[in-house]
Amino acid sequence: MAIPPPIDGFARYLMKSKFGAGRDFKVLDPNTEEQLFLIDGHIGTRPKAEVKGPDGKDLYKVRGKLLGIPKRIDVADASGEHVAHLHAKPFKFVHDKIEITFANGDEWLVVGSVMEKSYTVNDSNDRHVMQITQKWVTMRDKFIMDVADGVDPGLAFAVMWAIDRWVEHD
Repeated sequence: MAIPPPIDGFARYLMKSKFGAGRDFKVLDPNTEEQLFLIDGHIGTRPKAEVKGPDGKDLYKVRGKLLGIPKRIDVADASGEHVAHLHAKPFKFVHDKIEITFANGDEWLVVGSVMEKSYTVNDSNDRHVMQITQKWVTMRDKFIMDVADGVDPGLAFAVMWAIDRWVEHD
């Protein structure tokens, strides 16, 4: 699978999963592979993770409730303030349309193949805010992630991790 070229007006990141449980990801500069962020996933009955900035401090917290109807994953900022939640229509086993609703009323929609981990995230004006493409021929999961200028990268990583966990539980 060919990786599409970077999109103008987007920052490109490389995300590599770490060995071990919990779905941890290192977020790297794609040119130097310098670590920029860390997504620290945790094992448990509910998916949860913290997105840590370059200084190691928590930026966002992700908490899920995947056994409920409907499934839901929440994103909060470092202080615990609700930022967004992911949801989809109940009773669908494969979700290729996951909605993200923000506390301020904005909405994003995941479009594409979440099962193949090649999808975009669009805002309510149908503008791409994120594009995720997985490199398939690797020992560990490796993603290329493009984030639109003006979108908080930490929030984008929290949303991407939540989508990844959603698919893993489907």
